[in-house]
Amino acid sequence: MKAKPIKIAAAVIPLSLIILILISAFTDFKAQMHVLGGSGGMRPREPNTLQEPNGQNANNNINIYNSSFINPLTGTSTMHDISWNRPVAVSISNQRAALPSNAINGISQADIVYEVLVEGGITRFVALYQDFSNVGVVGSIRSARHYIVEIAEAHDALFIHAGGSPLGFEEIENRGITNFDGVTGRRGQIFKRDVNRVPGHTVLNYHALTTSGASFIQWLPTYGLRLEHNNNYLHTLFFSDNPIPNGDRAHNVVARFSSGKSSTFTYNESQNIYYMSQFGSQLTDANNGNSVAFTNLLILETHVADLVGHGSGAGRQDMSTVGSGSGYFISGGRYIRINWFRADKSSQFIYACENGNIIDLGRGKTYVGFVPLNTTTTIN
Repeated sequence: MKAKPIKIAAAVIPLSLIILILISAFTDFKAQMHVLGGSGGMRPREPNTLQEPNGQNANNNINIYNSSFINPLTGTSTMHDISWNRPVAVSISNQRAALPSNAINGISQADIVYEVLVEGGITRFVALYQDFSNVGVVGSIRSARHYIVEIAEAHDALFIHAGGSPLGFEEIENRGITNFDGVTGRRGQIFKRDVNRVPGHTVLNYHALTTSGASFIQWLPTYGLRLEHNNNYLHTLFFSDNPIPNGDRAHNVVARFSSGKSSTFTYNESQNIYYMSQFGSQLTDANNGNSVAFTNLLILETHVADLVGHGSGAGRQDMSTVGSGSGYFISGGRYIRINWFRADKSSQFIYACENGNIIDLGRGKTYVGFVPLNTTTTIN
């Protein structure tokens, strides 16, 4: 695995704080040093606008095809420069009763998919798209939780949701999150209800809210929003073609979230990807029937507990996305133990080997599962 060591100096302040400071500083340095064609996707800052999938500038129709551009969330080449676009984060239902044939619209096109525990032992997805313009229908869209909002903020993302918990709404307002809410109607023109999505379901309207890339692109220019990262933004994900050649074998992975919810990943060696299954079958995309698969799996252990006090109704959960923890990085049929770090809510997630080296991901899509500390991840 290609990674540069971090030298940890002795000091009187807590070791965990030293690690966070040094990793943050090293990551900034590494991002600044990466150039086009290296293991990361960083380029010097230059003017950019939200791009359409036909390779034309959305504002002036100038052709900007260039296969040397890099998607900063996947490390793969793109036909136009999307590296400075703010990505789109969507809160998506993963409740079994609301998933026709274990299928979710638009999930296979996400660059990164987070899975987190919510109330009742079920999970919810946060799907992240660097280029949302060519994505079809996405949904069903569900409500925000405060830690889901924190994940969106980690990527400086435009956040799409349908309502939220009291703490979720507080996080949105207090942190100044750019959001689109299909329940309150905030920038609600991008939403549509699919009344045929789950015929006869008792909560049909509750699980039928969707959006689409076409609708989003149509209405986005009318809102007067910041569509690019700020000039000082640095992407903190780095990529290589063979990230963990010396890791232990990992052909089947089970990430457990609760007694009733696990996610299983099976490695396809010829394709070098992991197919995801849940509820006894492969997860698919309702738009195209494609099975959902990832190049990288990050299983991150964190504190998850029943929420106490304000906003604790309906068995809602609390989950730590700031600080540090342990976990697993799985790619290319192999795995290693890692540590994850996040300095504060304005910071991105940092992933490092146990020896302190910043990891490189494999080029492609990534799954990130935040599992409770009291669960066990099985890797065979």
